[in-house]
Amino acid sequence: MLMRAEISYDHVMDDDMSFVEGTYRLPGQEWQVVIFSRRPIAFPELRSGAWESGVTGVWVGFPKEWQLNKSVVERLLGEHLGVTEWVEVRGPDSMNRR
Repeated sequence: MLMRAEISYDHVMDDDMSFVEGTYRLPGQEWQVVIFSRRPIAFPELRSGAWESGVTGVWVGFPKEWQLNKSVVERLLGEHLGVTEWVEVRGPDSMNRR
């Protein structure tokens, strides 16, 4: 089944990011936060949950040695959420959402 969702990045994405933060919106839902943070781990660790503000989203611990870019973010987040196509838009800043 196809699912299209929107994603917005807080920073200009390049070929290998040290950190990624942004927001995403699934069909019919509110904007949520996504954070990719490099860690000394072997494989990505994805956790869905809520910040103290009540805003929900996904936090991803990402291996330091792996390349982190837009295609990696969209693939991993898409697999986790069941999204098959991301449309990049200008959404709310994640810092303001949290």
